[in-house]
Amino acid sequence: MNSSEIAKLACVSRTTVSRVLNGHASVSEGTRERVEAVIREHNYFPDAAARNLVGKQNKVLGLFIMDVAATSDEYTISRSQFFYDYIAFAIDITNRHGYNLMTTIVHEDSMDDIDRLFQSRSISGGIIMGDHLDQNALARFSARGYKLVLYNQIRRSPASNIIVVNYDNFKCGRLAGEELVRQGHTKIAHVTGEPNKLSVRDRLEGFETALTAAGIPFDRARYLEYGAFNRRSGGYGATQRLLQRNRDDLPTALCAGSATMLMGTFEAIRDLGLRIPEDISLIGIDEVDTAIYTSPPLSVVSTCCEEIAKLTVVRLIELIEQGSVTPCDYVIPKVTLTLRSSISTCKSGSPGSKP
Repeated sequence: MNSSEIAKLACVSRTTVSRVLNGHASVSEGTRERVEAVIREHNYFPDAAARNLVGKQNKVLGLFIMDVAATSDEYTISRSQFFYDYIAFAIDITNRHGYNLMTTIVHEDSMDDIDRLFQSRSISGGIIMGDHLDQNALARFSARGYKLVLYNQIRRSPASNIIVVNYDNFKCGRLAGEELVRQGHTKIAHVTGEPNKLSVRDRLEGFETALTAAGIPFDRARYLEYGAFNRRSGGYGATQRLLQRNRDDLPTALCAGSATMLMGTFEAIRDLGLRIPEDISLIGIDEVDTAIYTSPPLSVVSTCCEEIAKLTVVRLIELIEQGSVTPCDYVIPKVTLTLRSSISTCKSGSPGSKP
């Protein structure tokens, strides 16, 4: 397959194909979409790019943020504190090692972009994070030998060309639950992200373990609500559903499963006319800059984003340059509990206010 054949299939000139490949603004949106559809269907990449890289070590890493549920016109990175911080650290660390970082959001209909970048030798390795990676895609990437780091995706590496990095999500959930229990709460709720995510399952398990160890049964039907790891439809929507469902017998404490959810949860509680922490104590998992500026400032359990960036980037570069690394599986154990004034001691028998 060459550019002339792509042009013929797309019913355009070879020059138009070249303009699409080089991102020229002179191509109409309809023509661009038609050419790109043919390129994706035939997994085409320019031969010249491959020829130029023969015998040369590529110094580009790909950062792929999976966002398979969102549409292409929704913002992902700018609405996530974690991605914002991670990318800043990753760029700095990558550059210090003589590499460059290319960042892209991968939707369900653009998974083949990862294949094209590897096959065109535009990147030497990649980091995948965000939404859950399809297992068929993982098997394909593994079989093709792509050098990858998977962050918070799976527990164990499937092959020597893939490194797995997680932080201790179980511990995050456990510490959050233990603090609420320590403050005397027994009616404790949890709002969290999509149940298919590894981090969601582990945080929830840790949270529930803390309650069970204290002799407090966790009623999932009443006090658990799934949403998404975002502020509006996730944190805000999930919290509103949970509190409305329990409006006659409110929880006295609530844990939000991510930083972006935490801010939505904070808004939802306030919009229902409830006070923090007088009516509901609140803690979140993952730090967010705005948590210290709310009234009251919000308590969080978090890890170090810089440490995550260092481990994922440096281990990927080692894999690229050495061909293999040992071990292939890493868990970041350091978790920090930051207590602020969003948690109060529960008075025995306090029923909470009604929204």
